[in-house]
Amino acid sequence: GANIYAVAELAGVSLATVSRVINPGARVSDKTREKVLAAMKKLGYQPNSIAQSLATRSSNSVGVLVSELHGPFFGTMLSVIEETLRAAGKFVLVAASHSKEEQERDGIRFLVSRNCDALIVHVERLSDKFLIDHDHNTTPIVVMNRKVRGLNDHCFSLNNELGGYLATRSLLKNRHKRIAYI
Repeated sequence: GANIYAVAELAGVSLATVSRVINPGARVSDKTREKVLAAMKKLGYQPNSIAQSLATRSSNSVGVLVSELHGPFFGTMLSVIEETLRAAGKFVLVAASHSKEEQERDGIRFLVSRNCDALIVHVERLSDKFLIDHDHNTTPIVVMNRKVRGLNDHCFSLNNELGGYLATRSLLKNRHKRIAYI
């Protein structure tokens, strides 16, 4: 198959220029970009995403670890995460832990080993210490639906007590007297 050297030769540019065209965000003139893209098309050259991620230290992917893949909560959450990240030009790798500590640990290790740029995790069994000790410099992590002391700015959770209070207050305000909580 065609390689980056053949593309550079056909387009009459340097390897660095081809690399700048391939990597998003790099500055290249429109004329040069068109020449390189035409050469890539003619030669049938496809950039190797693994080699790219090693060169740029970015895989354009975010790892998501959830307890389950089904159900209204996780299905909706995964859909919103995927749509939001796709709009930002990122792909999603998903792993499920089935609420088992060893599978949560394995899921995080798997996603990190795939060079994900960041992780979004919904974990129930892993200790706060494990989450704090995770190498946040290499792979940033966001924890969903849980507060971890020491990782406050990385945690997102709902205040269920406040939500229950507001729902009840709204019902009472509308003169409901017989209120059930399920």
